[in-house]
Order: sequence, then structure tokens, then C-alpha cells
Amino acid sequence: MSAIQQALSSVLLVLLLAHARTAATASTLEDTCKRFAGGDQAGHDYDYCMKTLGADPESANLDAYDLAVDAVHMARSAAGATGARIARLQLAETAPARRDCLDKCAAEYDATVRRLSDAESYAYVSGSEHLQKAQTLLAEALGAPLRCDRAFAAAGQRSPLSSTDHELDEAIGLALTILPAPPTTKP
Repeated sequence: MSAIQQALSSVLLVLLLAHARTAATASTLEDTCKRFAGGDQAGHDYDYCMKTLGADPESANLDAYDLAVDAVHMARSAAGATGARIARLQLAETAPARRDCLDKCAAEYDATVRRLSDAESYAYVSGSEHLQKAQTLLAEALGAPLRCDRAFAAAGQRSPLSSTDHELDEAIGLALTILPAPPTTKP
């Protein structure tokens, strides 16, 4: 084989390996989203997962574990954005009843952001004890939008949360579903 043929063969091999890796990681994203959707590729959950995780340009290069950590990060970012919006509303609010409700929501979202930040740290570290702590923190963060809405309802006020704010629970559910379960230890 001539030197040119060897060089072309080497380039072709590198290109094939790169394509195989891209296809495998794209398949990882698809497989992860299928798992989240319970195998239903035609449903809302699958589309939500692909849209959410696929929004990260690096998702094509992530394995299933890193996709889960990314999902936790996205949930934390969503909670932080809602918390920032609540803070802006607090500054502009003059009605005492609404201000009290916003204060409760701000405290709820502050706690939620802390829980999700801690969950992200624990998920990133891995290990069964850390994964269990991450899952516990994610479960505790679930329901923040509903708790905020309830504070407004109890005061006879309309909640300022939008449907986008309520997607936080879906993002947390995605992270909970795809985060690997900690291995069980036998006595």
C-alpha cells in the first residue's frame, strides 16, 4: 500500500470513528429521553426531554450520567430565573397582601435554588450516598410553584407565576427520572 493510500485509510478510519461516537451519543440522548417518556416517543415527555436536554449544544457529547447532571443544572437555572423574577415583582409591589405572598414565594424559591444547587453538587460527585442525597434534594424541591400559588390563593390573590414557571417541576421530574439510582447495598 502506498503512503497516500495509508494516509487516506487513516483519515477514513478517523472519520468513521468520529461518526460512530456522534451516533452513539445522539442515541444516548434519545435513549435517555425514551426512558423519561416511558418508551413513548410520540408523547409530550419525550419531546420535552429532547427539547430541554437537546438545547445544550454539548448534549450530543454527554453520556447518560452527564445528561442527568445537566438536567439538574437546568432545573436549578429555571428556579433561579423564577426567583429573580419574583425579586423584581417584590420591588414593584405596593399592596401589602401581595407583597407578603411574594415574600413567601421568594423564600420558597431561595430554598429551592439552594436544594437544587446542592443536588447538582451531589449528583456531580456520584457515589451511592451522594446520588441518594441528590435524589432527596430533588424530591424536596418538587412543588415550589404550587406552594407559591397556594400562598397567593390563601390570601385571595392571583399568582403571578406563569406556565413557564410551572415547568420547573417538569425539569425536576426529568432530573429525578434520569439520575441513576444509587446501588443497593446487601446486608
